[in-house]
Amino acid sequence: MSILRIPFRTADVPAPEIHSHGSEMDQPHPIRVVAALLIAVALLGVLVVVTGLEEVYRTAAKTNLTVYAAGFALMTGCLVIRGRIWFRLLDAVGYDGAFPPILGVYLFARFAKYVAPYGQFAAPPGIAYVIEHRTGIDYEDGLAAVLASIVVNYLPYFTFGSVGFLFLLAGWTVTETILTYLAAFFAATGSLLIGVALVWYRRDAVKAITAAALSPIHRAVTILRPASARLFDPEHVLDRFDDFYGAVDLISTDRTSIVIVLAYSHAAWFLFALPLYVTALSIGADVSLTVVIVAVALSKIGFLVPTPGGLGGVEAVVAVVLSILAPVSGATAITVAILYRVVAYWFPVVIGGVAGIVLSLEW
Repeated sequence: MSILRIPFRTADVPAPEIHSHGSEMDQPHPIRVVAALLIAVALLGVLVVVTGLEEVYRTAAKTNLTVYAAGFALMTGCLVIRGRIWFRLLDAVGYDGAFPPILGVYLFARFAKYVAPYGQFAAPPGIAYVIEHRTGIDYEDGLAAVLASIVVNYLPYFTFGSVGFLFLLAGWTVTETILTYLAAFFAATGSLLIGVALVWYRRDAVKAITAAALSPIHRAVTILRPASARLFDPEHVLDRFDDFYGAVDLISTDRTSIVIVLAYSHAAWFLFALPLYVTALSIGADVSLTVVIVAVALSKIGFLVPTPGGLGGVEAVVAVVLSILAPVSGATAITVAILYRVVAYWFPVVIGGVAGIVLSLEW
């Protein structure tokens, strides 16, 4: 029996009221998703052709499938641990159900994030809606937990990446290309941390800016589409902000859960990175664990490419880092990058898609 076939609501949790703040309209249109995926795959094809199609094929043909399969086992462990992170954070805001259903929602969230360009920004509101209507948790509480999980899972890119960079600086000659990637990485990480700090410590300023931005929109919508005006009413939105901040405060006061999820996030990230090492090993490439950690940390830059899950961009970044630091040939680097993304991207997409189908059948 599927682990998802466990009822989401306990008997004492009433069916939640339906709100309009999150709904299916938040989800990307299937045609746009397919088009974006096709463009991304075409971009990957260009990378392979430029590198040398025959050489990439010969390199891939050497793959030891038994060793390569270990990467899928490691990635499965990563997904389960990240599901546990969701479970702990949702538990902090009132979820009192079982773990398997939350794992199913997490896997579906992974799918939603990976199949749309910049899905990491577009998916959370829709996922919070799903959590609300499947668990009885308030929308703002679910959104706070989802956003907290994003921050928690992002931190290991910085911590592991920083350690890897220190080893890198101590033992390798750093090229201009790597320095450019390092600058972009720390700029992106710094921007995220500054943004989180501003949202956390300057709440009144955030609310004031939001109210000022929404006021003209609310007036226009009131004239053009009165039925939707409440969605943009500054007072209504600020009430939601208060609920959201209340949920964040509730999570932050549970110090035990914070320590546990931070430990989980670093363990999950390590399991997320190890398949790159295993993939290189499976084709006989000599890539150190330090280079693997740096490559995976820098791969986040590839998500700036406006394709689903950063397809094309992530592979290019990983291949460049491997070819410079390992060092390996261009064909080996792009082969390892693509095979790694089969484990780190396509595997979770397939599992998440199946989870989404099961969830829709049990809706």
